[in-house]
Amino acid sequence: MNAQSPMFPWSRKIPRGQLYFDPAVVLRETVGRLGRRPLEGEVVRRFERAFASAHEAPFAVALPHARVALHYLLQILALPAGSEVVMTPLTIPEIVNVVLIAGLRPVFVDVGQRTCNIDCDDLERRITSRTRLLLLTHLSGLPSEMERVMAIAHAHRLEVLEDCSQAHGTRHRGRMLGLFGRAGFMSLTPLKPVATFHGGVTVTTDPAIERELRRIDAAAPPPFSRKKLLQLFIRDNLLHGVTNVTNFSWVTYYAVRAAEALRPELVREFQRGNMLNAPERRWRVTRFGRLPEWMYARYSDYQAAIGLRMLSTLAEGNRRRRELSLRLLQLLREQNVPGLLRIPVDENDCTFWRFPLWLENPATPDGLRRHLLALGIDSAATNLACCSREEAFAEFNTDTPEAGRFVDEMIFLPMHPNLKEADMRRIASGISSYYAGLT
Repeated sequence: MNAQSPMFPWSRKIPRGQLYFDPAVVLRETVGRLGRRPLEGEVVRRFERAFASAHEAPFAVALPHARVALHYLLQILALPAGSEVVMTPLTIPEIVNVVLIAGLRPVFVDVGQRTCNIDCDDLERRITSRTRLLLLTHLSGLPSEMERVMAIAHAHRLEVLEDCSQAHGTRHRGRMLGLFGRAGFMSLTPLKPVATFHGGVTVTTDPAIERELRRIDAAAPPPFSRKKLLQLFIRDNLLHGVTNVTNFSWVTYYAVRAAEALRPELVREFQRGNMLNAPERRWRVTRFGRLPEWMYARYSDYQAAIGLRMLSTLAEGNRRRRELSLRLLQLLREQNVPGLLRIPVDENDCTFWRFPLWLENPATPDGLRRHLLALGIDSAATNLACCSREEAFAEFNTDTPEAGRFVDEMIFLPMHPNLKEADMRRIASGISSYYAGLT
């Protein structure tokens, strides 16, 4: 029997994702800061300067969360009440809620076929005399069609904000994402290439934006207590433990297989990432009128110290993911696998935070997921909602068929820097054998 067969408990399994931080580094920072106040500020400023340098931006401001960054940016833009914000529906519901909290109206624009990103033709159709802002999301480390996007925005005099939470360090034709519009913001949550338990960073070329962000954040509540930060440290170390290749191969994989047999709905939640959330939040898309007060707690030196360590590995991690992704893309093309990305990867520095594959009838996400899992390969559906069809946002619902396909017919293949070329061959072979079994 092949030594890579999952029948052998010692064979290498392939997790769908992995936390990027080094637990030893985080532990050293944790122990070293137990006797200090959560916020001093000096390390936060050093982290901001390093983040700005890594993203080729004049300014970077560390903030509590990406959604808080958006909330502050909308305050600064001060758009007239009722103004329309054109945006794709593939996002976390909290982003839509932040738009509504600001007194603005989301107008959902479809994504391009097998691109993850905004459909420029549909964007032009959705713009009206009331449209004031384009909120552009770059999914999976794949840049949007920026020349055309910005030409449309300029023609209609739209402000542009970029959500780069899944695109740290990603370029379009040599220019860093986040710097095309007034500002870009990024998330620093656990699965991101730069992760500091929680947090967000805004990058901008506009000194007025930077100045106003600092003014607003200065009035925010103090950072989390040491107890809360310690809880986050324990949580993220547990997540790292269950997702690193060794532990996944020996323990997590078999737990997932057992759950697949006994409670398949739990596996679907794990695959979507919802098992990482609090139980009361799983699968819920709700509308709310304000962000909770704790979410505004200022960014701390402790988080910034961890962020500085992680920034030192960002470029190499991005390079490695791109190298592996291009190899996987080549292998899948050689085997005539359908549903591949339609992104001009040669003219974009795609960082492939995730590797999406669209499935075509009779293939199904659950069918491919189970097939790959039996071969020792984990995979995942998206944990994003298609907000244009959610009941919570019913008054803004509109037809976005490709965004619906992204949620219903797409699967993410494993992609992170600790994988090997041999893993890419196994993944491609597994997908090919699945399609062969359908004929």
